[in-house]
Amino acid sequence: MLRSLAALVCLLAGAALSPSLEAAGTRTHVSNAGNDANTAFSCDATHPCRTFAAALTQTTPGGEILAIDSSGYGKVTIDRSVAIIAAPGVFAGIGVGAGGNATGVEIATAGVDVVLRGLTITGQGGAWGVTMSNGATLSIENCVISNFPASPGGAVFLYATATVQVVDSLIRDNYYGLLAQNGATVDVFHTRFLGNQRGIFVNASSPATAARASVSDSVVSQGALGATAWSSNATASAHLSVIRTAISRNTTGVVAQTTSGTAVAAISGSRITGNDTGLFHSGAGATLYSVQDNTVSDNGTDTSGTITALAPK
Repeated sequence: MLRSLAALVCLLAGAALSPSLEAAGTRTHVSNAGNDANTAFSCDATHPCRTFAAALTQTTPGGEILAIDSSGYGKVTIDRSVAIIAAPGVFAGIGVGAGGNATGVEIATAGVDVVLRGLTITGQGGAWGVTMSNGATLSIENCVISNFPASPGGAVFLYATATVQVVDSLIRDNYYGLLAQNGATVDVFHTRFLGNQRGIFVNASSPATAARASVSDSVVSQGALGATAWSSNATASAHLSVIRTAISRNTTGVVAQTTSGTAVAAISGSRITGNDTGLFHSGAGATLYSVQDNTVSDNGTDTSGTITALAPK
């Protein structure tokens, strides 16, 4: 009996050590020296994989993928809740080449919660940096997303009823810096939008949807449209809030415009300076509120259309 128990213990221990039976991990790893064949070892710290896509297959829902040294780690389509993280001081790149509607990070699965931290996503002929067409939440933290200049295309495209945060990031030289529609709710904090044709664009184009964005303590500069609330559907609405933000050197700084439906932009504690047009309002369903603690000056034209002034509270 004792011999049988000993044999069983040895058998179970051997199975636990066998790469083919290794369980998926709550934390997986990628490295410049890694190999995607290391999925057999669940991309553990001593057997890292080479790409985010391979590591994702071995990451349990709610787990993390850690880039442990500097390299490019390839495009990834996320199908589960996960955090993709660059270790401090590590360059974790995703280059998006041409071909179809190429996207660096694609999120299209219902209910997932995704974190992207410390990544550099660069257009190399591709269309989009990050897209989200389904899911629950997305947090983009300390990332650089750049060089997606073709239309339609850009850095971040959100077209799901999801809650999104963009924090401490740099989004530059894209067509759309951030495009939000189809019920997306976005909070942007401490982020720089530089050189984007459309910096922050809240788009109400789908029936019976409300897209919302709040931008605070940020910079939007050197583009065509700085921050825009736009509606083109009778049952849709776009809502934009701009707080303590500098919007400068754009063709138009802040826009509230409709051809149908409702678009509301509200600005407080912000500087709208050095644009060709500072504040622009157009359309029966559009409202542009400007709290009297804003600085709107030194633009080619400070205001166009009806600007509704509000006293600070």
